[in-house]
Amino acid sequence: MHATTARPALAAPATGRRLKLLIASGSVLLGVAYLMLTAFQTTTVYYLTVGELLDRGAAAHGQQVRVAGDVVRGTVEREDAGLGVRFLVHDGSGQVPVYYRGGPVPDIFGDEVQVVVEGKYTAEGTFVANTLLAKCPSKFEADGTAEA
Repeated sequence: MHATTARPALAAPATGRRLKLLIASGSVLLGVAYLMLTAFQTTTVYYLTVGELLDRGAAAHGQQVRVAGDVVRGTVEREDAGLGVRFLVHDGSGQVPVYYRGGPVPDIFGDEVQVVVEGKYTAEGTFVANTLLAKCPSKFEADGTAEA
């Protein structure tokens, strides 16, 4: 009989340890799942053309998106002592004014350069970018002046 009374006393601490281990494991798994979800959300920013952004209209306002297009010739205006830049970007189906102030402007940025901007489209119709990437023109593209 003595052995029977000793077992329940030992079982209670073991059950408590299991419960603590289960709670700790669950917390760790939830933490890892949360980190994976937030990392996935920040890397899945929608990529749109200028035409697709314009087609979305008000539905695109306030959403974090990436937009690709070409800088319209003659529209680049530097502001805030060179820290900000305004320009128009187009893709043949329309154009959108862009304001970028988020860091250094790429050296190759200028008229008719292909760019990808990441940011938010405002209700006023301006795309406010926090990232500006410019495509480097390839040295290997034919320029139509091949030597014989």
